[in-house]
Amino acid sequence: MLICLAVYLPGLASIPAIDRDESRFAQASRQMFESRALAPSERDDGLHAGGLTIPRVQGRDRLNKPPLIYWLQAASAAVFTGGEPRRDAIWMYRVPSLVAAVLTVLATWRMGVSMFDPRAAWLGAALLAVSPVFVWEAHQARADHVVVACTTLSVWGLWTVWRRRGASGACGTSSLRRPFAPALLLWIPLALGILTKGPISPLVVGLAALSLSLVSRRWRWLGATRPLLGLLIVGVVVVPWLVAVARHVGLERYWSVVYEEVIVRAGSAKEGHWGPPGYHLVLLVVLFWPGSLLAGAAFARAIRRGFRTDDAGWRPLRSPFRRAGRAIVKARPARPAECFLIAWIVPAWVVFELSFTKLPHYTMPLYPAVALLTGRGMLAAASGALVLPRSQRAGTALWLGLSFVLAIGIPAGLFALGVRHSGSIYMLGVPWIASILAFAYLARSAFVSERVLATQSAGLVLAVALWAFTLHALLPGAKRLFLTDLLAERIAEIDPEGVRPIAAVGYHEDSFVFRTRATVRLIDEQQQGEFWREHPDGLLIVPEERILRSHSVLAEVEGFNYSKGRWQGLAIVRPFWLGIESDGEAR
Repeated sequence: MLICLAVYLPGLASIPAIDRDESRFAQASRQMFESRALAPSERDDGLHAGGLTIPRVQGRDRLNKPPLIYWLQAASAAVFTGGEPRRDAIWMYRVPSLVAAVLTVLATWRMGVSMFDPRAAWLGAALLAVSPVFVWEAHQARADHVVVACTTLSVWGLWTVWRRRGASGACGTSSLRRPFAPALLLWIPLALGILTKGPISPLVVGLAALSLSLVSRRWRWLGATRPLLGLLIVGVVVVPWLVAVARHVGLERYWSVVYEEVIVRAGSAKEGHWGPPGYHLVLLVVLFWPGSLLAGAAFARAIRRGFRTDDAGWRPLRSPFRRAGRAIVKARPARPAECFLIAWIVPAWVVFELSFTKLPHYTMPLYPAVALLTGRGMLAAASGALVLPRSQRAGTALWLGLSFVLAIGIPAGLFALGVRHSGSIYMLGVPWIASILAFAYLARSAFVSERVLATQSAGLVLAVALWAFTLHALLPGAKRLFLTDLLAERIAEIDPEGVRPIAAVGYHEDSFVFRTRATVRLIDEQQQGEFWREHPDGLLIVPEERILRSHSVLAEVEGFNYSKGRWQGLAIVRPFWLGIESDGEAR
């Protein structure tokens, strides 16, 4: 818990809303909250017509994700604001992600205790907690950490059933002897996962169960999962919302959204998010740092220990592909824990690699299994039970280089952007520098005496210090990275009362929608005249390359638009004939 809170709490409240998904989730949740918390006279039909059923961002329905994440975020904001929507802040919508991240780490640890030496479970969970992808997503008001928590809990239930029934083949015929608890642990989180992000949880859990059955040639153990009970639970959780959606927007329209999000996204690169096969495997080196030191060797060890092959009656084969195919066909479970974790990782990982649309966080539901195998392999290497291959030396050198690049490069890059100085820089900077020096000293042991456990422990400490320092002291002060915040500050200088209407041309970022509480109008250039006629005192936001001769520039800002991956300049303008200079003189 201390490790989780040390890396998840810093920056939770001080990092502004991030484009674009986080801002969309947070704004949709805010509008759900407002649809119940505001008085009827204060509600806007365009913003609040969806109620608690249809998530909306401004006047647009947002049906590409089921509603559980919006309900959780709206409930979080309601609790922390005391039911007053105007007192909300972005961190309130991030709390469900933080809680889900901690829950995932704790579930990974407890599941690992039932599999391995408790020290391996602790180390695996700690490495999972500080991995960059887990740390970053814990600071995001999105659905990803919640679906990871649901999937991990559901897999924990599947593991309990597999350990008792499938691994030993003790599948009694009497359903009265099958305990309810593992089945409930399997199906309730699975149903909540469906209500969070659709097919992800069923995909991971279903492929794991299918792989275990295929490799063991046992199917009766699946009866201990109580599938009829599971279908009932899923139906009770999911069907009422589907009926409500069908009443509001029509089942045909919702099915078209599901088809686009699942089938089309898998078969084509949506929004330019493409990557070749192997994309997630390469990113694992960075996204699972510092646990990636022995992840590969630990995985190979798990395959050797998790399966056995009966070669009786088989002639030697020269082709490596034929040998691999024979090994797969003849493989049988050996050690239940390793076999289960491999079945958790491999089938779903292959599906994610073959999917055309790729984003770094897609494989997060598989990281708990990777972490547990890594923790077990690390203890084996420390005790001498795992003899590291010669290639590990090159891998260790790569890992050490990556560690120094992350530990020094990230803060240096943020300092280059002009971080605003504060007392927290000095307070957290000292542990950061000390951890780098200690890591540099202990890194020598990775080559000289191969003390991998000491090196991994130093990497763990380094990661905690790095994320706490970066997220609390540096990133919130790097204002040039947050163009929307710079823009909002200049608007507040021009309009301290916050009463003048605002429109934006060419800067349709959802973080700006969230910052203005959905009051900004997103228009095109042809609608400028209409906006000025309706609101002569309004403010217009335009990119600097679209400033017209008829515009009177009141203020300009420049920052990094990370949604588009480039630096961008924006101007706050009024029509020339209404323009007023900052000193009050007519232009």
